[in-house]
Amino acid sequence: MGDRGMASSVLRAMRQRGWAARLVPAERRFDLWSELGQRLSRDELDGTFFGERLRPFQDSIEKAPSWARSILIVAVPDPALTVRFRWKGHEVGLRIPPTFVRWEERGEPYVRSVLAKLPGEGGIRAETASLPKKLLATRSGMARYGRNNLAYVEGVGSYHRLCSLYTDAPSENGAWREAEVLESCASCGACVRTCPVGAIDPDRFMVRAERCITYWQEKPGDVPYPEELDFSWQDQFIGCARCQAVCPHNRGLLKVEEAGPAFTEEETASFLRGLTAEELPEETLEKLVRHDVLHYLEVLPRNLEASLQNALRESASFKAE
Repeated sequence: MGDRGMASSVLRAMRQRGWAARLVPAERRFDLWSELGQRLSRDELDGTFFGERLRPFQDSIEKAPSWARSILIVAVPDPALTVRFRWKGHEVGLRIPPTFVRWEERGEPYVRSVLAKLPGEGGIRAETASLPKKLLATRSGMARYGRNNLAYVEGVGSYHRLCSLYTDAPSENGAWREAEVLESCASCGACVRTCPVGAIDPDRFMVRAERCITYWQEKPGDVPYPEELDFSWQDQFIGCARCQAVCPHNRGLLKVEEAGPAFTEEETASFLRGLTAEELPEETLEKLVRHDVLHYLEVLPRNLEASLQNALRESASFKAE
């Protein structure tokens, strides 16, 4: 199979599954790192956030496999997941936004399995590329930024999982452009008004990621929330999707799936007490694995307490009205 055939085969396989995809030259990874550095120097990025979340990309960029000819960026549609907990005589459903769970099923491992089955000797060689995916998606032309700094893809909005892989396939045409913003964001402002922690600053384009609830929820459970931020509105298992929910470009696009059986009152109580995996009953561990949330066990006590309290408070208010 020639170079043109390889690139076409890769992109066709993605499209057949309803995924958006682009192939760009592997050398473009250096442009991504350069742009992140420029944003840091212009004080558009918080230094602590950069060190924790963006600095690790440098290693992947510098140590890319020698055989890599291209970077494949893919947007896999990803539904939200509802996890249910029994608590104080109520069953409370807490939502997990897209991208937080089921990486094996919808992330780079699955994309790699698809590439390995393509025609040709050994399929397409591929390896997960730890890169700034939203920036890559927008610079490749596959996506456009929203005012909330999320990447929006035609047909799925921001409800997708971005996957990036180094491959030995050639790039399709070297497509690379300046990142674009959705035109309606200039006059909309829905996400700015909705964000309860002021992470989306009306005076600048880059969001203040260091304020975002998701940033703090993913920290170890013993790290307290900043005193100046009010998290009394928290209503999700983990993460926040308020800016996505009010976005006109996402209207009617979110799909929601049920994780499975609800956690019992006893199980919920054990999470709130902060029991470790070693202390939990085997059946509870199996349920955590089945729901793909075992890796959130450490942060569950803090997040779950606030979410349950707020959900029950809202339920009581609704009944009173």
